[in-house]
Amino acid sequence: MLRKTKTVVAVVASTALMMTGCSSAGTTTGSAGTADYAIDGTFTASMVSDPGSLSPLMTASSDARRVLDYMYDRLAFADPATGVLHPWLATAWTEAPSEVTFTMKPGVTCSDGSALTAQTVADNFNFVANKANNSPLRGVFVPADGTATADLATGIVTLKTPEPSPFMLANATSLNIICDAGIKDPKAADAASIGSGLFKLKDVAANDHYTLERRAGYDWAPDGKTTSETPGVPATVIFKVVPNESTSANLLLSGGLNMATINGPDQARVQAANLTTVPIERGIGQMYFNQLAGKATADPAVRIALTAGLDLDNVTKVMTAGKGTRTKQLSTIAPVACTMTTTGALPGFDAAGAAKDLDKAGWKLGGDGKRSKDGKDLKLTLLYEILDDTTTAAAEYAQQQWAKLGVTIVLQGGDSNTVGTKLLSGADNGGWDISWEPILMSTPSPIVSYLSGPAPAEGTNFGSMKNPSYEAAVQKASALVGEPACAAWGEAEKALYATADVVPFASTTVSVFLSKASLAFEKTFFGPSIRLLK
Repeated sequence: MLRKTKTVVAVVASTALMMTGCSSAGTTTGSAGTADYAIDGTFTASMVSDPGSLSPLMTASSDARRVLDYMYDRLAFADPATGVLHPWLATAWTEAPSEVTFTMKPGVTCSDGSALTAQTVADNFNFVANKANNSPLRGVFVPADGTATADLATGIVTLKTPEPSPFMLANATSLNIICDAGIKDPKAADAASIGSGLFKLKDVAANDHYTLERRAGYDWAPDGKTTSETPGVPATVIFKVVPNESTSANLLLSGGLNMATINGPDQARVQAANLTTVPIERGIGQMYFNQLAGKATADPAVRIALTAGLDLDNVTKVMTAGKGTRTKQLSTIAPVACTMTTTGALPGFDAAGAAKDLDKAGWKLGGDGKRSKDGKDLKLTLLYEILDDTTTAAAEYAQQQWAKLGVTIVLQGGDSNTVGTKLLSGADNGGWDISWEPILMSTPSPIVSYLSGPAPAEGTNFGSMKNPSYEAAVQKASALVGEPACAAWGEAEKALYATADVVPFASTTVSVFLSKASLAFEKTFFGPSIRLLK
């Protein structure tokens, strides 16, 4: 959720709906001596679009989570390379199939001066799990059937589920914890930070910038590496909304930015400046079909034909400017919990076969070169997030490919808030047919609520999907652990691919550039990790 390249939250947002434990990357940053650090400086980073809601309980947007990771702490920090958890707000934890516990660190305070207690954390979990609150993180970071309790005497929080809940510890530690006032009124967090993070919100200029200021007295970062007095910790953090990558590159090279993601043609000139480069492996291409009743894409034959009629290898090349590879699974954020074998599950490229399948499904080719059925043209809307110019180019390439089959595609691009609102608000569930909006995650379980269950606004199943084979495989996988669990989750994903419910297609390595800045936590971006250099 570093420029989003899905995510994402966000949604999760990738939103990119970004369902990830942390924004992470391999990094070439090295350690700096104390004398090299700037004292009380300003750190400025770019992001592609406005983050929208800043309540950590009410957003899945990856742009929002980038900002939230400076203002709101988590229970534990997951090392992106190993997945090993390190203490943060919690000093210890236990894990069982249907229960996790956290022992809270004493003395943690919130930006409004209140204490962060075990009860506060339990209330975070219960808020998200409560269906009435419509949190997009229900069933993602917190099990939909989860209930949490707190023992104030011991400082222990217990999160339980009636049945085994896979990856519950990893998912629960991905939640940014908000303080009591933000639970009572989540919208209050849009104008003020109400967390225990190193930074607090100072100024908001929507669609332009978000300014944060360092708090005094912060000393509970992971591994004790960071306090409010640590050399190099900026006094001010500014997130600038810079939709244009060339503009970000110019600002980075001129000193107007300390951090930006540059992937397109401007990358060469930024690399020539010998700035610190942080490569990020990430899935940025996932295709979803709207299966709402009455939609042409509710028919699996149409979905399979549309998938087979698109050369996804070439779509990947266009979307990633030739730098990417085909994605073979949905979870792509390090540390990835399961490496799955899904080869052959997706329909292969076969334009001629796709045309025949559309014929069999009743969509006949007319003299005008367009397909129709019962007097209705096969006209579909492709909703996609504009990550950069290559995303639009890939969408236009897909439009041309499908046109050869007689399918009319209307392109509808937008920023993460536009696309996320369209998919998840429930205001117009039928307003799109095909979506390219990656959901970023490191474990396979958080995506279940997006692929099954009720549609928005009652739930988060934005494609109105119903795949009994997937749901049965998920139930089986949820009762397993270790390699057998990963194998079962692989079978669940294969069930999605076989009927083209979900089509992952593109991964790439994107580059975050740092100018006069370094990372205290290698491979990780959040508030306590940032250091300013002279």
